[in-house]
Amino acid sequence: MSIEALPVARAAKELGINRKEIQQKIQTGELKTFEGKVSMVQLEAVFPTATRMESSSIIEKMEFIKDHAYSKRVQTAHIPDSYVLMGQLQKLRMELRMAREEKMAHLRLISELTTHLQDMQKSCDSHQKILIANLLRLIAHGAEKQP
Repeated sequence: MSIEALPVARAAKELGINRKEIQQKIQTGELKTFEGKVSMVQLEAVFPTATRMESSSIIEKMEFIKDHAYSKRVQTAHIPDSYVLMGQLQKLRMELRMAREEKMAHLRLISELTTHLQDMQKSCDSHQKILIANLLRLIAHGAEKQP
């Protein structure tokens, strides 16, 4: 047996007993503490049936399992159900359809504008023809950038 002293919570974990039980024994005077730590020798004497864990690796494994179980529970709590996802998908489909229709309306407008400018260019003076030609180039350059 070693003369090591551990914090109450850690000692409870190592012996596999409830921390409140240790604290009750401290309050009744059956166990002595020093700077918040309790002697493992005293603990083993007061709790003779408690078996000490083989090593801290078991405690670490338990902590790991607990932490991962908690994170999985939190993760699944934040994932929306299939009905919510289907609703969001329907909404996005409708928005996409509306955006496509709006794009087509803009392309029709650009096409009509181009046709009108070309018609105007035929009956304008040379200065106006240059201005309209520059406008048509700008429109064509903008249309090239469209996906």
